[in-house]
Amino acid sequence: MASGSITISEADYVRILVHGTTAFELLRSALEFELFEKLDAADGMTVDEVAEAIGVERQPARILLLGLASLRLLEKPDPDSGLEGKYVNSAVVKRKLLRSSPRYLGPLVDIQADVINASLVDFAESMRQNTNVGLRHIEGPGTTLYERLTAHPKLQEVFYANMGDASKKAFSQVLDNYDFSGLKHVIDIGGGDGTNSIELARRYPNLEVTVFDQESVTRIAARRGEDAELSKRLHFHPGDLFRDPLPEGADGILFFHIFEIWSLERNTELLRKCYDALPAGGTCLVYNFVSNDAGTGSMSAGLVSPYFLTLASGEGMTYSPSDMERAVRDAGFARVERYDDLGFSHSLVVGHK
Repeated sequence: MASGSITISEADYVRILVHGTTAFELLRSALEFELFEKLDAADGMTVDEVAEAIGVERQPARILLLGLASLRLLEKPDPDSGLEGKYVNSAVVKRKLLRSSPRYLGPLVDIQADVINASLVDFAESMRQNTNVGLRHIEGPGTTLYERLTAHPKLQEVFYANMGDASKKAFSQVLDNYDFSGLKHVIDIGGGDGTNSIELARRYPNLEVTVFDQESVTRIAARRGEDAELSKRLHFHPGDLFRDPLPEGADGILFFHIFEIWSLERNTELLRKCYDALPAGGTCLVYNFVSNDAGTGSMSAGLVSPYFLTLASGEGMTYSPSDMERAVRDAGFARVERYDDLGFSHSLVVGHK
């Protein structure tokens, strides 16, 4: 097996499609028991050692280890390795499933388990009704997941922990490819837990940044932005993107990880609102996870899109960079730049007023 790739048969590929829920629960349970960390610390364990380490009987331990090994998450080294009978972490676990790894995917597993998975049984019905039928699994006010989460503080923390983790990994690509030094004050619309705003303010010490989001979300962001130096330039403005005016005095707007939530028509409407709020020469940056322009991938884009229809808003999906560029132009921006292949399947479209 080459580094970074896993080859499986067609039959096993179909098995993963059919038994996907089971595959997910094998992974989630391994993370819950901190099995990968225990195997890493011990340089491998036998079935009996695993059972003792995670506090279960031998039979359940065998079932878990069998499942994880069949998914290529665990391996058994050759007999002459000195590790006969022991299970060890595979390369993909070391890269992405150890908590010490910079590519750790635990927050993504948490949001799938606690927020998303239960709703996806309603995907077909959401297609028929063209709305987020799966939202019925989360009680609360409003017609979107983001509104409903305000009634569930623990779920909201899980949700924004994943969003912040994803932003932290991807946002460095924007900072490495776009120069913000010409801007004085930017509004981070739907800024979530403030991850992007905080990093941007640190990178540019003369820049003011305002996080604009629901009140309960800006409280989460404010707790992360208590650094004395940053607090002078980092602001938190609660509001509703559809009903409330945007904060005044900014020459830049960050429209990050919002485009995928809404229909193309609604995105154009929101971007037109951004256009109207900016002064002449102002800049709007649209940064998002994207599909390819052909509509054939990536796999991540294909697997994430049903969540937006079924649960998040009832109207979004993972769009292509061309969709983003067209919406920015339709909103009125005269000059448009596009940056593709920014890593983590993201693109940046910049509109200048």
